[in-house]
Amino acid sequence: MKKRHQAGKRIAAWLMALSLCMTAVPAEQVVYAAGGQNETEVTELTELTEVPESAEAMKDSETTEKTGAGEKAEAEEAGTESKAEVTETTESEETSEIPADTESTESSEIPADTESTESSEIPAGTESTESSEMPADTESTEIPETTENTESTQATEDSEMTDDTESTEALIGDTEAADTEKEESEDILKKDGNVTPGSTYAAATSIGLNTTYNATTSSTSRRHWYKFTMSKAGMVQLKFAHVNLSGTNNSAAWEIDFIADQYGSAMVSVDSSFSDTQNQTAKIGLEAGTYYVQITGNIGFTTAGSAAYSFSVQYEDTYCETEQNNTIAAADNYDRLGQTITGSISSASDTDYYKITSTTKGYLSFQLQHDKVSGRLSTDIYSVAVCDAAGNTMYTMTSKKDEEKTESVNFGLDAGTYYLKVSGIQYMDASGSLTVQGANGETYKLKASWTNADNWESESNDDINTADTMTSGKAVYGSLYGVSDSDYYGFQTTKDGYIVINLQHSKVTGRQNKAIYAVTVCDTSGNSIYEMTSKVEDESTDSIKLGLSAGKYYIKVAGQNAYYGGNYVIKTTFKACSTWEHESNDTYDTANTAVSGTTYSGDIRTYSDVDYFKTSLSANGYINVKLTHPVVSGQETTNMFVLSVIRKVDKDQYTEVYTTKIRGGDTSISTPNLGLPKGEYYIKIAGTGNTTGTLLSGTSYPVNYDVCIIAKTASDREVESNDSAATANTVKNGKTYYGSTSSSSDKDYYKIKMSKAGYLQIKFGHKNSQSTASCYNVVLYNKDNSEIYKFTNTGTETSYTSCKLGLDAGEYYVCVSQASTLYTGDYTICMTQKAASGWETENNGDWASADNIKVGKAVNGVITGYTSDEDCYRFTLTKAQYINFSLAHEKINDAGRSWYVTLYNANGKRVSRKDDDHIYSYAGSTYTESKAVKLSKGTYYLKVQAFAKNAVEKEYTLCVNKIENRKTSVTSVKSTAYNKLKVSWKVVPAATSYQIYRSTAKDGDYQNIKTINSVGTSSWTDGSVKTGKTYYYKIKTVVKTQNGEQTSGFSNVKSAKAVPAKTTLKAKASDAKNVKLTWSKVKGASGYEIYRSNSKDGKCSKVKTISKGSTTSYKNGKLKKSTTYYYKIRAYRKVNGKKVYGSYSSVVSVKTKAK
Repeated sequence: MKKRHQAGKRIAAWLMALSLCMTAVPAEQVVYAAGGQNETEVTELTELTEVPESAEAMKDSETTEKTGAGEKAEAEEAGTESKAEVTETTESEETSEIPADTESTESSEIPADTESTESSEIPAGTESTESSEMPADTESTEIPETTENTESTQATEDSEMTDDTESTEALIGDTEAADTEKEESEDILKKDGNVTPGSTYAAATSIGLNTTYNATTSSTSRRHWYKFTMSKAGMVQLKFAHVNLSGTNNSAAWEIDFIADQYGSAMVSVDSSFSDTQNQTAKIGLEAGTYYVQITGNIGFTTAGSAAYSFSVQYEDTYCETEQNNTIAAADNYDRLGQTITGSISSASDTDYYKITSTTKGYLSFQLQHDKVSGRLSTDIYSVAVCDAAGNTMYTMTSKKDEEKTESVNFGLDAGTYYLKVSGIQYMDASGSLTVQGANGETYKLKASWTNADNWESESNDDINTADTMTSGKAVYGSLYGVSDSDYYGFQTTKDGYIVINLQHSKVTGRQNKAIYAVTVCDTSGNSIYEMTSKVEDESTDSIKLGLSAGKYYIKVAGQNAYYGGNYVIKTTFKACSTWEHESNDTYDTANTAVSGTTYSGDIRTYSDVDYFKTSLSANGYINVKLTHPVVSGQETTNMFVLSVIRKVDKDQYTEVYTTKIRGGDTSISTPNLGLPKGEYYIKIAGTGNTTGTLLSGTSYPVNYDVCIIAKTASDREVESNDSAATANTVKNGKTYYGSTSSSSDKDYYKIKMSKAGYLQIKFGHKNSQSTASCYNVVLYNKDNSEIYKFTNTGTETSYTSCKLGLDAGEYYVCVSQASTLYTGDYTICMTQKAASGWETENNGDWASADNIKVGKAVNGVITGYTSDEDCYRFTLTKAQYINFSLAHEKINDAGRSWYVTLYNANGKRVSRKDDDHIYSYAGSTYTESKAVKLSKGTYYLKVQAFAKNAVEKEYTLCVNKIENRKTSVTSVKSTAYNKLKVSWKVVPAATSYQIYRSTAKDGDYQNIKTINSVGTSSWTDGSVKTGKTYYYKIKTVVKTQNGEQTSGFSNVKSAKAVPAKTTLKAKASDAKNVKLTWSKVKGASGYEIYRSNSKDGKCSKVKTISKGSTTSYKNGKLKKSTTYYYKIRAYRKVNGKKVYGSYSSVVSVKTKAK
């Protein structure tokens, strides 16, 4: 008993010495005491309660103890600090309210009349000393709250103290107690493994590691304290066992506080119930040092008797975490990168931090291993976060219960200090309580490594402000660690050009045809310029050539369809190019300026993308746009582009003047040359905007294109918009203008003014469209918008000249439009007007609009439509007359009737309905006249109609003839062969015959050599002449008048001589020095003479005389290569030794070959 008493005294002295050694510590901060290198200061007591005098009192105070401990833990977490000022060499003692003249001591026994208070203020002038008096003038500014300091009744009895308390200095000097403490503790251990526990923190019994101990709790020995020492850092775990104490009661029988402090708080606390025969704490990594265990028996259980238990502290020598490492300030230094470190999450509030430092840029990768956990399929149980130096989370990886190993992405970082934070994820266990993985003794294994790499992204680069710098042509490696993660890369271009982005990644299984990455190009404001996606099956994806102006841009890499976790490689290559479109050019304001005639390259990124180019005309002119693109596979017949030309009318006002759609198979298309007025214009190239069918996913885009814009001024172009008579372009007589119909609705109007009556002729041309379908409609209107004339031509009719259209003086309009949608090309149009008094004036299709004509004066006209046009003429006789009417025209290579002419009286009735009131004019003849008829005084009408279609648009001459004896006139005599002369004359109305006379001298003797009895005949060929001899001709006419046949006098005289006929020449270059000439044989020719010139209008020199009339070819040699020569030929016939020459052929040109 004495020995126990002495031991108690020694323990009390040790406690007093410990209190003396404590410095002022921030209040409410829980610190665990340990004897190792991580030993921390002990906080001041925050609560001092009365020592219970019995087990019942202890039972009543248990709740207070736990509450105080909980408050301490909360205070620690809040980080609240409270300090007291003390004088030099004076320590602030933990105490309750103390009278002014009373010394403060720490004792295990408190007099019954002494009240225990919390946070009691010290009255003014009260001294506060620990081993000596505090000077009277020293005022304690703040006394911290005291913590609970309760010892068992047994401990109080074993350490009696008298009222005259020994000084703490004497207790500290009790070297015997200090020297024998370890020895005393070792004596408590029994040989059979039973152990006598300490009843207080200070009296804790020392135990060994990896050894099982037995002890018993009872109503008199309820709280047991043990301590153990680790000479080396490692993992420890407390295992606890007992027999089953109840088959029905599962209440807590023991409370186990592992790694506890003197106030009852612990790193890990577990309960062992009546029926739980085995329990264990989580494994905890600790530094070398001394640590404490408190085992407390349940009061309700121990009052009924006692219960035995066994326990052990298991130690594992391994590279592991060391608690407390719950903050970045207390983080373990992970100085063995590449080696596995072991840790555990011992409670819901436990967090493990590991510090990693690198002096070079690279990437961090790590893996977490743990045992599988049953019953929690696909549930997250651990999270590992990468934090920056400030503790901000940059990346989080989670581990599920059915994964034994989870690997992170390769997480790119700059040189610096970072932290790995391991946490447990709360879940509800089988009993319905929230717990975390690791609290039941599980451990995890963390293995991290750092790879130096200057070509790796550096997190955090989640926006343009934190973007990594990217260099053209240099690959950068990166990874996406979460749905919300984005990686930004900034790059700078000093010149205009384009970029190509390549993204590579591994294939992803199970997500067929799904996009997993999205790469976006942004401007400095973060606005998207272009986006491409990469699918799971694509290991490498290239962007389009994306045109950009010089400047700063950003590339954003993000996940798609909730996919993340993979590594990728991205490379951006820039090429300077002044002729590539510059994004963003999606509006009028951002349009790229185009130089006329320069080809620019660009791309349509999606079906909704738009590219604008700007050009201008300084004066009226035209714009032509040519666009080419590669074939879009699978979309050959699908519209891929929409090309538009837009005119800026006014500020913020724009008018579309042309638009067309371009299919995926149309690799080249040109707009018409669009005649436009002076101004500013925009060329818009867009996707179709089609979101249906095959284009829904945008898989057909992007599509590259080349575009060349020509903008030229020209005075001979139509000027849009000229879609109506009111906006018609005024044209000049005889000038050719260029125009185009840009769409099926486009119409081009031209205005021409005829100052005098006459005729108008329209010449129209276009390129061959290889289509026989109708392409253009050309319509002539008068000022009242009445149609006068219309023609339609096909795509293969490249040139068309209208008939001569007789018109009165006034304004007229010509409208050009499409006849079908097959062609929208360029055309030329020329309108030639000529003043002439002898022409019909359209429209003259009825009696009211009939043209007035005079007897004996011919009028020219044209039937412009087979059924739509009729020409009416009105004439007036001032007295009764004997007349006929005639119709003359060019010979038509056809047979049958062509025209029909009818005579009407003033009432619109046919005059006689006999042969004398109408005529049919035949295609093969050139002149037809009616029988003579005597008409009374009055007004009459003639109507000319087309009897057949071959008469349409053929010019005719109509005349009302007064029947009288009159001469004809010889119009010409021409040689048609070496022995033939053709005589032509004018027809005389009512003539019954023509008598032809010939002489070999102008004033010589003329002989009647031929009489022509065919009415309407106006020519005859004389085949009885000799080559080279001149012959003279004159004619008499026999006319049938109302007085009978009468013969006129002689006509005028015309002469000619017969010469060889004109031949046709052809030339072809044989090689660089020779040209082969061929010609048609001339009948009666004795030979040929060939002439050559070096220029079209230059002097010709004879190069060869061919002496045989049967020869039809000649090879001209010794010429210069790549030189153009001009040739002509004429035939000759020898008469009496002299050459009689025919006319020269037309000149032909030929260019010799280069070699």
